[in-house]
Amino acid sequence: MKPNSSTVAAFYATLARGLDDLDRSLASGSFLSLPSLRSALALLRTAHAGLTRLVGSLHLPGGGAWLDEYMDETSRLCDACGALRLGAAAIEGYSASAAQVVSLLQATTAAGARPTPHLSRQVARAISVCRREAVALKEENRALVETRGEALALRLSESVPADAKLSGFNGFRGVLCATRMLTSFALTLLSWGLLHYRSPDAASRAATAADCAAYFGPAFASALSRAQQRAAAEADRAAAAGVMMHEFRRAKTAVEQLKDALDRGASGGSVVGAAAEEVALWAGLLRSGCDDVVALIDDLFDEVVDGRKKLLDLCSGSK
Repeated sequence: MKPNSSTVAAFYATLARGLDDLDRSLASGSFLSLPSLRSALALLRTAHAGLTRLVGSLHLPGGGAWLDEYMDETSRLCDACGALRLGAAAIEGYSASAAQVVSLLQATTAAGARPTPHLSRQVARAISVCRREAVALKEENRALVETRGEALALRLSESVPADAKLSGFNGFRGVLCATRMLTSFALTLLSWGLLHYRSPDAASRAATAADCAAYFGPAFASALSRAQQRAAAEADRAAAAGVMMHEFRRAKTAVEQLKDALDRGASGGSVVGAAAEEVALWAGLLRSGCDDVVALIDDLFDEVVDGRKKLLDLCSGSK
């Protein structure tokens, strides 16, 4: 047994535990809710931080092909962070528009006053703006996915390359391959949640458990396979064009319900009040959740950039 084999095995075990946590989050009943997206980002941070630390124990040469492969993979992740951040910021903007609808509606009935025609028109315009933003967000995010698809690695279940020499560089190439598979899966989920759902093709649904088990051990293989299968099944049930984040879909539905209530003419009634409270609830959850997600994306980006710098310094002999 090579000296580093136990270290590599511990790394795969850490990835397996993170995948199990993500799988449990996906099974919570609210597909691609904010907790699931946070779990996917946490898994990416754990994987890439562990990958960077692992280099020191594998006694790798000071540069060469292994570093090029690491740099290519982490560059792709940095590009993906940029696209995901744009998506999360756009959703946060939508939440602000939804909250503005509620604010204006509350102003029309403040202190029991009768709503003026001017304020009523303002509410109607605010709802129209909010609905248009949802449509524009859908189209803009779809275009973003189409142009940044390679960086986002939209492959629900990427498999082990047939010609992979996974024992190369004292096992680093195998570790990098496992990390790439996990990254592709997590980025697919994040893209579905924050940008635009795109149904996986038949090839991407192919089972990879056998290949994974042969190279990375049964714990990682089974954890990845379970999470992939759950994500595919839940996506089939919840399939909807555009952003699939649970809280975003609920906020959009709440805005539509409020519009319907207002169209029925009960501008001061309990039905409208309940609908407005629903919009306020989901808009608030969406805004705070997107703030959190943007911060986590920024943290991931900073950590990956820092890891790249550490390895470059290590290879150049800098301290």
